[in-house]
Amino acid sequence: MKRYIVFLKQVPSSTKVEIDPVTKTLKRSSAMTQTNPDDLRALQAAVDLKRKTGAEVVAVSMGPVSAEEVLREALQRGTDRAVLLSSRAFAGSDTWCTSVALAAAARKIGGYDLLFFGKMAIDGDTAQVGPEVAAQLGVPQVTQLVEIAGVGEETVTVVKKAGALLQRLEVKKPCALMVGRENCELDFPTLSGWRWAQRQELTRWDERDLGLDPSEVGLLASPTQVVSTEAPQRAKSLEWLNGAGKVMDTISALINSQNK
Repeated sequence: MKRYIVFLKQVPSSTKVEIDPVTKTLKRSSAMTQTNPDDLRALQAAVDLKRKTGAEVVAVSMGPVSAEEVLREALQRGTDRAVLLSSRAFAGSDTWCTSVALAAAARKIGGYDLLFFGKMAIDGDTAQVGPEVAAQLGVPQVTQLVEIAGVGEETVTVVKKAGALLQRLEVKKPCALMVGRENCELDFPTLSGWRWAQRQELTRWDERDLGLDPSEVGLLASPTQVVSTEAPQRAKSLEWLNGAGKVMDTISALINSQNK
């Protein structure tokens, strides 16, 4: 049976998020959350292909218990089952440790043809997790995706950006695809889908279920260390300009200063 695994992340829906003064990580409990926008497009791409190929779609999210909301939305939008990776051992994981856990989940699920990732998360903007999971699993990866042109028994045909050019590639399965908001439009969720999603049981795994030692994941195992964080400060000044002549003089002065 064909199987697609979609990885989704719960991210803050506001820029007003507190930083833990000790760990220098986001205090996710201090903000409202949403499913990462690029991840929703990855989900949509998987569901669109499911309609053509009959594949099973499995949604996976790593996070606190509240990340269950992300998986309920995934079920509502068309996934067949959902897996939550949740444990105190995962707290503070950077992209590398996150990829270790997600790759372990993919191995445990097994039998996958395609792995779908959002190309970037709005709370980190690293674009590293998808490629790192692909590297952990030893499968090809496609970044800068433009289009999934077709899926065969052994390969997937894609179009991707290569600088100013476009490449059409035939990639051997299994492989990982990094999907962006420009790649597809989201279907509208339905009430019947929401009702069905609320009735489904989620699978929950911790590090022991994944065959991982707690020392392999989490803050202490993460090679990325945040030394400090600060919010940029911007100073603004306001000046009222009376008359067209004053406006033109100001614009000319700005142009001259930029040309120097």
